[in-house]
Amino acid sequence: SRNEAPGADDNASGIATITETIRLAMESGYKPSRTIKFMGYAAEEVGLLGSKEIANSFKREGKKVVGVMQLDMTNHKGTEDMDIVFMNDFTNAAQNEFMGKLIDTYVKVPWGYSKCGYGCSDHASWHNAGYPASMPFESTMGDINGKIHTKHDTLANSDHNADHAEKFAKLAVAFMVEMGK
Repeated sequence: SRNEAPGADDNASGIATITETIRLAMESGYKPSRTIKFMGYAAEEVGLLGSKEIANSFKREGKKVVGVMQLDMTNHKGTEDMDIVFMNDFTNAAQNEFMGKLIDTYVKVPWGYSKCGYGCSDHASWHNAGYPASMPFESTMGDINGKIHTKHDTLANSDHNADHAEKFAKLAVAFMVEMGK
């Protein structure tokens, strides 16, 4: 039998949040002073292979990267008292704090910290290559969406909306504008 996992939260929610950020930038005519790259990676689940290849090639080529934000899962509000949770391992503490200030200023939702305990997403590839990386996430690791990697990872399990992901899109737009200066 085939193991189906629709991936509405992991990782369609992250990709949809990135896509919405791009749409808003294009619709507004935003023109950054710095180059901004939007990336989706292959082979995260089998060892961060796509992001590792790109981050290491940037390092080999001496490319300057001011900051990296990884949006993995954004639409499941799993933690009661926090809407956005920064993983504080394999990330840059100063950038996490800066992004927390962006949340306080523009998104105005409760946020905090958790820990993956391992390089749980593509931000770790950038961190390991020496670049400042952050991963704002939808919950603490203890409250992670138990439906991911199953046939139940559907939009129906997010009340058929993207209300929680919208908070991440607001953060992504603020981060894009601040990093683009």
